[in-house]
Amino acid sequence: MEERDDKFVERFADVLAQSGWPRMSARIFATLMATSSGARTAAELSTRLGVGPSAISNGAKMLRSLSLVDVTRQSDRQIVYEVRPDAWVEAVAHQDGELLNLEGILTDGARATDDPQASARLIETADFFAFLRAELPNIVERWRDTR
Repeated sequence: MEERDDKFVERFADVLAQSGWPRMSARIFATLMATSSGARTAAELSTRLGVGPSAISNGAKMLRSLSLVDVTRQSDRQIVYEVRPDAWVEAVAHQDGELLNLEGILTDGARATDDPQASARLIETADFFAFLRAELPNIVERWRDTR
């Protein structure tokens, strides 16, 4: 990667980390996004980011759980991490279960409290997640229609 790619990777990783991502996951994802193929071996990432293989493996766990990165094994010792096509769209599109879970927990919390202000705040937040859950399929469909 060139120097400008290095700057992009660090800037993008900083933004992701500031939004709550683990730093190593952010650096791995930013590095993959900045490569022409969108893929790198674990060894290449380790060298590129100046960390050990276990840091790459641990950092990639979150990326896999969010469906942002696929992992394949090219040989017994060579693991390849690759940004999924439409990574962000797929990650966002499949949040229905998480949003439903949050909605349920917030609704239960609102029912369990005797504090009307806390209850109203919890219900409003649950309603937002319900709204988001209902709208996400439409947003994703509209996005895909623009592509």
